[in-house]
Amino acid sequence: MVLKFEFEKELEQKFRETAMKKYGYAKGSLQKASKEALSSWVKQQSNKVPQVEDPFKLVEGVLSHLKGKKTSVQLQHEATSLWTKKYS
Repeated sequence: MVLKFEFEKELEQKFRETAMKKYGYAKGSLQKASKEALSSWVKQQSNKVPQVEDPFKLVEGVLSHLKGKKTSVQLQHEATSLWTKKYS
């Protein structure tokens, strides 16, 4: 799988420098460092994010007052905003 990210120049340079120092100046060092960073973040966040079997049940009815007033994209943004407020 390929993921693409965009970072501030300073953060990118620090990441590249640290990855090269740890894994060497060879091909694959950024990939190894990225895997390590993402795995670490996922482990750190896993106990903070609730386990959800059916995410639709979480928002069911919460946005009903907006039915017909907003587009599906606007509703999606509203649901994201509510989720972020509740679990951040």
